[in-house]
Amino acid sequence: MKLKKIIITGGGGFIGTELVKLFKKKNNVIIIDKKKNQKKISTFKKLKVKFVKGDLTNKSICKKFYKNAKIIYHLAGITKVPSTDVNLDKKKEQKIYSDTMILMKNLLELCNKNTNIIFPSTHLVFENCKKNKKIFNEKSRPMPNLAYSKSKLKCESLLSRSPNKHIILRLGSVYGETLKERMFNMPNLFPLRTKNGKNLKLFSKGVQIKGLVSVKDVAKAMFFFSKKIKKNQIFNLVSEHFTVKEIANICRDHNKNIKLISTKDKIPTKGYFMSKRKILKSGFKFSHSYKTFVKSYINN
Repeated sequence: MKLKKIIITGGGGFIGTELVKLFKKKNNVIIIDKKKNQKKISTFKKLKVKFVKGDLTNKSICKKFYKNAKIIYHLAGITKVPSTDVNLDKKKEQKIYSDTMILMKNLLELCNKNTNIIFPSTHLVFENCKKNKKIFNEKSRPMPNLAYSKSKLKCESLLSRSPNKHIILRLGSVYGETLKERMFNMPNLFPLRTKNGKNLKLFSKGVQIKGLVSVKDVAKAMFFFSKKIKKNQIFNLVSEHFTVKEIANICRDHNKNIKLISTKDKIPTKGYFMSKRKILKSGFKFSHSYKTFVKSYINN
């Protein structure tokens, strides 16, 4: 049986919207998303991309669309998650974990065993790191803490035991032009506040290290590796590292009227570096820089 369909789960979101632009032939691309954004649906329609509104925790929807998929980009899941374990909502933590597990188990159970899978994991699998400037590569021992990172790591494990060929990309903090979709993400929030003339707060004086990657490079990497799935691999997908204070200064360079306010608020970790040696050896090249993005966004 010839596998034809290209499925993007959660494809109406931040990353999926960029990914779909990269396909020259879009008539076999299907986006499945439980959120119905009419503006994006109109865009997908113009591109001749099929949009399906559906919750993939529902097995009947999975059965209908996963069958005969050549490749599945599994982007579906909760993205707005806690960044610290202070005052955690336990019910929300349980939902984050359980929904992520259901989505992945449905995928692996109901897709064809010859279907290739691209899965975005997260740099937060190392979030319980206590050493500032620690460098992690793909073989480093994970140390997750919250439900989001634990669920992503469990999904990595499920994929590793499945017969499906797959690529796992451990994404850094993703930034990009559609900031309002990811305002909870500091590399997006700071340029947006700067553009609007609002001051920036630097928790713990801004010492935390952030690993960043452009949403355009994330989409580009997913497309790149979908053509090269010869063996199952994990790649760190982080292009640059800055401290929070450095990010704030990059933003302030384009609006001298804002103030940087240092606070003593606690941060969950001082941050760490993600090695990009392996992904660069693969032949993938990053095309976007955070400084260029900030300059373009604030000044336009």
